[in-house]
Amino acid sequence: MTTTPELSREQRDAAMVERYSDGETLDAIGQTFGITRERVRQIIAKVGGTSAEESRKNRTAVREAARKAAHDAFLAEYGDLARQIAKRGVTRSDAVLKLQALYPAIDVDLAEDALRESSIVFDKSQIDDIFSKEAVAAGVWYLLGSDHRLAPDRSWAAVNLDLSLIGELRAALGSAEATLDDVATILGVIGAAQKHLANNPTSSITGKRYQELREDLVVALGLVSRQGAFPWPPTRQTVTKRFGGWNEALEAMGVGTTTQGRPTGLLKFTREDYDDAVRDFCFYASAAEVNATYAGYDVWVKEEIAEGRERPSGASVRNIYGTWMDAVRWVQE
Repeated sequence: MTTTPELSREQRDAAMVERYSDGETLDAIGQTFGITRERVRQIIAKVGGTSAEESRKNRTAVREAARKAAHDAFLAEYGDLARQIAKRGVTRSDAVLKLQALYPAIDVDLAEDALRESSIVFDKSQIDDIFSKEAVAAGVWYLLGSDHRLAPDRSWAAVNLDLSLIGELRAALGSAEATLDDVATILGVIGAAQKHLANNPTSSITGKRYQELREDLVVALGLVSRQGAFPWPPTRQTVTKRFGGWNEALEAMGVGTTTQGRPTGLLKFTREDYDDAVRDFCFYASAAEVNATYAGYDVWVKEEIAEGRERPSGASVRNIYGTWMDAVRWVQE
């Protein structure tokens, strides 16, 4: 128990009131003056000091100020490095692990909190790298075959599909608890689609139709992933990101390109228009102290249009850059 120099009663009471107002607890004040917390409370109440609720708010404010100062100090030292790591498509947790490995003195919890509340855009997960490019293309083949209601051609698939692709799809579908018969049927439909295209080179499938079928079939076949496993076929966004566009994916596979949807030529907006739109929204979000989210961008676009400034839609932005996070990362470079 600590003591203080001799003070008059008025000085002691005033010191208690001041310290309680600053957010110090009754226990801490009582230990300083050698009295119980209840006696401290009575003195403060008698003198007319800060209420318990106000003191709690002050303590919270002190803690928040200390937390913010720690975050600011961390970002001042490691923020630029973390931003460079994020541009490589790394998740936040992996970025923290990288920093900890190279700078062992880093407080991991502090780093995680500071980066979570920063404006740095990290990947949520490495979904796009889960599947090979061949497996991504196989998803298009499968849903194209499903769209044309093609019967599985297991014999054609057995002869023509690469063993590495078969193994990858079996592993991916097995992790989502598809049955062996489901896997065999899917492989057969992929084979049937490839055989069908050899005789019908103009057959195709739009990105919109692909996504509709994917959503239906992933649920119908029970391919909804467990935690840590990602469902195959991949999303339309993953296909366009891996190949640079939907029609580019079809061309790479030898599938007839669709006339629907805007090609990479950007008919209505230039690439600079897209960059400017995302960059302007990021400035707007930063000034408003909100996160630059995809949903927030769509709301902002409507406000811009109402002011007479036409901007590309969120869906168009995602189609051009691959993902919303890629778009934000691009304009931050």
